Amino acid sequence: MKPLALVMLCALSGLCASAQERWQADVSIPSMTLAYASVTKQPPILTNPKLPNSTSSGTTTPTASSNVVCTITVHNENDDDAYGTTLVVCLPVEVSVLSMSSGGTTHTASTGTQYIAYLSFDLGHMTVGQNSTVSFTYTKSKYTNKVGAFAYSGSPDPNPTNNYKEASIY
Repeated sequence: MKPLALVMLCALSGLCASAQERWQADVSIPSMTLAYASVTKQPPILTNPKLPNSTSSGTTTPTASSNVVCTITVHNENDDDAYGTTLVVCLPVEVSVLSMSSGGTTHTASTGTQYIAYLSFDLGHMTVGQNSTVSFTYTKSKYTNKVGAFAYSGSPDPNPTNNYKEASIY
């Protein structure tokens, strides 16, 4: 059957009468977290040392790591599968990626720089209700540590407002 005839048949028979009957997959980012990587083999800093001839004890606070771990979950929440799902993550200025989930690719801002501008993760085919979680560790930026992420697929998305999320850590 020719494509034009098929479209006319659908329109006349009411098979494609409403927008909800079209193939649509709504990928979203329901959660995104940033946390300092756990510090090992580093003693805590004594912030209020106990003074000689004093009865008060000193207090300790853990030292902040120079690495940040980011975890992002992508969810397909509509009634159709999402094909060619991709997650793009914009990183803070002048950071290096230390590790990341499989399927990730680093992209630099310009040729010859060691700093990563953004990451992309090929999540591929996502079934209805499926979650895909990626994580990566990067060096802490001296400017700001805000990360932004955008998820999309090759499927039409009825609600693109939930495709972006950002998180910060200080």
